[in-house]
Amino acid sequence: MQFSFGLTQSAVNPLFLLIGASPDQLPILNLAGPVTGLIIQPLIGAISDRTWHPRWGRRRPFITAGALLCAVILFLFPFVGVLWLGVICFWLLDVGNNTSMEPYRAFISDRLPKSQLARGFLTQSMFTGAGAVLANVSLFVLQKVDTLDKTAGNGVPYWMFVCFMIGTFCILLTVLTAMARTRELTPSDEDLAEIRTAPRGAADAVREIASAVRAMPVAMHKIGVVFVFQWYAMFIYWQFLAVSLGETVFKANPEQGGTAWDEAIAWSGLQNGAYNFVTMISALFLVVVAQRIGAKRVHAIALGLAALSLVWLSTIDNRYLALVPMIGVGIFWASAVGVPYLMVASMVPAKRTGVYMGILNMMIVVPMLVQTVTFGWIFQHWLGGKGSNAILLAGVLLGVGAVAMRWVNPPSEADESPIMPLGGKRSITVYDRVVVGSDGTPTSLYAVDRAAEVAQAAQARLVVVTAYRSAVPATSPASGHRDIHGVDAAREALDKSVTALTRERARFIDQRLVEGDPAQALLDAVGNNPAKSDRRRKPRPGCGRGADARVGAGRGRPPGRL
Repeated sequence: MQFSFGLTQSAVNPLFLLIGASPDQLPILNLAGPVTGLIIQPLIGAISDRTWHPRWGRRRPFITAGALLCAVILFLFPFVGVLWLGVICFWLLDVGNNTSMEPYRAFISDRLPKSQLARGFLTQSMFTGAGAVLANVSLFVLQKVDTLDKTAGNGVPYWMFVCFMIGTFCILLTVLTAMARTRELTPSDEDLAEIRTAPRGAADAVREIASAVRAMPVAMHKIGVVFVFQWYAMFIYWQFLAVSLGETVFKANPEQGGTAWDEAIAWSGLQNGAYNFVTMISALFLVVVAQRIGAKRVHAIALGLAALSLVWLSTIDNRYLALVPMIGVGIFWASAVGVPYLMVASMVPAKRTGVYMGILNMMIVVPMLVQTVTFGWIFQHWLGGKGSNAILLAGVLLGVGAVAMRWVNPPSEADESPIMPLGGKRSITVYDRVVVGSDGTPTSLYAVDRAAEVAQAAQARLVVVTAYRSAVPATSPASGHRDIHGVDAAREALDKSVTALTRERARFIDQRLVEGDPAQALLDAVGNNPAKSDRRRKPRPGCGRGADARVGAGRGRPPGRL
């Protein structure tokens, strides 16, 4: 899929220029990307959250359908010789891309336990770079093949035909193979019942999106502020890179065309391939660095590097030297395609991952939509119609985004991401696991709620224990305490205890039904901690990493006792 996206970055705008577009028309011709992203991704995300088929799963039908549409359009695109028909193909190509990419990101979150989310999104960043490298290097290499250095009747060179054919083959081979060999995790009975009873119409999906926006964590709003500058700038970069290189390096422009302009197109592909190669490498280290110093700081630094790189690129007149700024752009791109998605996946309810990934994409495409509507006039009247000035402005906007990222205050502890810290301080860092007992009474539910807060603050696993007795005593005990009798009553109490948690932000909860004494059940749950049993000297609770927090409450006991 990233091969297709790489071609939309590097080949589609030059192709538009080859079939009759002018540079000032490029922003409005790129309207397809923002509009389809704004509409398709949130809708597909909300619909896929409510979808389940025993054979096809939840996300795979959408990923496969989008990939097939992309393959068909990539095959047909270079045959287009009329601008309006090329625009239609571009719209359909973006529909396919957006239909596949949003469920794909949600698929990663669905499949992986919380402890592996960072590795999963890091791997996604690596393959994002790899696919784009293949697309952009293909543009550069194929342009050098003498037998392909001819032009078809529509003005498109044959080397561009071959590049689009390679993209078609790559999509069909990789996506269909991956979807055939990968299975989705079957939802729980409770989740399946909720999916079956959930409304499925488009209007209901819109209401689900609106509900998710209202409940969106504050941290997502802060990410959206930075995205305004970040994605407006990147859309400028993709549209005007070839034009800028033509002016400053190759002394060519699309109106004159010729060999020099073809070289500018091919070199812009090499530029994009270079920054995506850097993305592949830097993605290996970026998540680790973000976990140490906070994702907010990492993304601010990445934005600053990209800003300096584009400002420098707008003045370079040597083709080889122009490759050096791509290092900064590549580091930024590794952060842009990985870190925000990881942060969102770790801070939103697991059941609504799809819709929140779509909302995050809305934050991306709205600045792009504004750019397509406004930048044609800005390019013509404020920037003198020069591509190098456009790249300079893109660098300045990325710099503003970097400052905005630093200006954003760290979130409160309640909104801090438990996997990828945004930069806020955590008051609790010593627990691996929080064990709480519950019998379904109001006081125990209060204890469970407090234990969930401790677990979230400490990035720990929450273990909810419900104990029961199989035999009913002949006489009631003198104290106010009452045990649970029977496994069915215990299961009902446990379900009542965890239902509210799973509907909110808790992702991984251990649920344990234990026959026997409640106090002993809690002690056994703590004593079965493998992290502690591996140590020669067991730390006291609360005294070191690997310790357990114990919270107990029920009839006759004060809630929240540690």
